[in-house]
Amino acid sequence: MWKRFVQQLRCPVSGEVLTLIPFRETDALISDPIAASAETAGYCASQRDFCRRVDAGVLLAPSAGLLYPITRGVPLMLPYETAMHPRFAREYRAELAKLGPRYRFPSCCPRPGEHAILRSFNRASTVTKHNGATVDVQEDYDRRLAAELGLRATPEPPCTLLEVGCGDGLTTAKARRYLKAEAVGVDLSYAVIAAAQRFRNNPLLHFVQASAFHLPFEPPAFDVIYSRGALHHTYSTRDALLAVAKQCRPGGRFYLWVYGPGSINGSPLQRIAYMAESALRPILSRAPGVIGTALLAPIALGHVGMSRLRRRMNGNGPPFTFNRALDSARDRFTPRYAHRQHASQVVEWFREAGFESIEVVDWKDIPDADQDDFRRNTGVRGDRPLAGQVHVSISN
Repeated sequence: MWKRFVQQLRCPVSGEVLTLIPFRETDALISDPIAASAETAGYCASQRDFCRRVDAGVLLAPSAGLLYPITRGVPLMLPYETAMHPRFAREYRAELAKLGPRYRFPSCCPRPGEHAILRSFNRASTVTKHNGATVDVQEDYDRRLAAELGLRATPEPPCTLLEVGCGDGLTTAKARRYLKAEAVGVDLSYAVIAAAQRFRNNPLLHFVQASAFHLPFEPPAFDVIYSRGALHHTYSTRDALLAVAKQCRPGGRFYLWVYGPGSINGSPLQRIAYMAESALRPILSRAPGVIGTALLAPIALGHVGMSRLRRRMNGNGPPFTFNRALDSARDRFTPRYAHRQHASQVVEWFREAGFESIEVVDWKDIPDADQDDFRRNTGVRGDRPLAGQVHVSISN
């Protein structure tokens, strides 16, 4: 966690400003290109605390009497304890004792299904949770992001970004480069720890473990909100959308991609796959990590085979390694929920959240490698109005 980032964080329970107590911190060495990016974003790389990284510590909420751990550079901002909290308490027993009995870990109840996601992605050092992106080349990614957000050119002035469901952080980093300002990646899973380690020398990237229903920021906080392949895994896609939407500033833009009905009824094979998914999900969402991985291995091999067949037939689709296919299967099968949402439903929720100029992303505008995903699923964007009436436009 970058030391200055504490200014943006708030207690997800009380909403109050937090106090940072570092246990381990260091000054990071940043490259010339990142220093130049910092200047574009309005920072000076030599200013106080810009490159100061906190690897371990706590964030205190004095009024609520709560403390949030920072471990391996990531603030754990969930309103309840996870498996990481006892480990942190053991490792920093002496430092925590100095704080006295006033502070405790938060103890709210998690939203339905959140424990299943934490159980699925519980090996922070080895498991990478992808957010569904398949385009790896920066130029192709920029084209897809521009199409998703409805941008004809890089926005001016630079725009701050919040990605909800950031997974391994690759999309957060690429989107930050495109939008030219700071970016924050949030994920419920422990993948944010791997993301923070991967980008530990980039002070323009911040990663936080948090729930979409309890985001630790004072709204509205961001110019652009981007969420791809995450909110359909919550107990209610609508409720999650409404909670996240509060973070979008007036004049800002919110983009959401979720599973659509085309992903389960586009062909007989997809209908059979969905029947298998529906049967396996209750088992896999409760299975311990090792058993779940063993059960998912045949599915991953099927993903690899289908990917190769698709590429051989039409030349489209990303090449899947076994590990990537296993991550994809884990992301699809192990969360407790995987809703399929019609575009009309999502548009209605955007309207309910107060957005205007709402559009369904046209799959034909997307780079070839991702067109199938957009044809079968649902991508919607909308603008937070400064003033005026709401206007809705659905494009097919």
